[in-house]
Amino acid sequence: MRKLSLIISIAAIASAVAIVSSAGPKTAASRTVVTTEGKVTVKISSFKFDPKVLTVAPGTTVEWVNEGGRHSVVADDGSFKSEALKQGDKFEHKFDKAGTFAYHCEFHGEKGGKDMAGKIVVKAGQKR
Repeated sequence: MRKLSLIISIAAIASAVAIVSSAGPKTAASRTVVTTEGKVTVKISSFKFDPKVLTVAPGTTVEWVNEGGRHSVVADDGSFKSEALKQGDKFEHKFDKAGTFAYHCEFHGEKGGKDMAGKIVVKAGQKR
């Protein structure tokens, strides 16, 4: 009987740990894109950029497509900036040099990745 109680207790603890682990924080969506077309799309919807982190090869053009609301795309370092984008509007920028380019929506985010923000990672050696 004591052995059965111990097994039931262990099973209950294991279940509780599994539930807590699955409810933990989600990681930011990221995606590596290898394309022969030279253009990839980031969707703007629900106050987020999708994907939040995008890895591309040098020479790739990234196109942001606004699926709703009023948003913008502004590089943290000032290297690119869109006008205010309404639903259906698009903005694109070509990334020629390797590096990490953080950006945000000037209406709903801030420099440094706060709130509505994303990153383009340009890696030399990626095939386009």
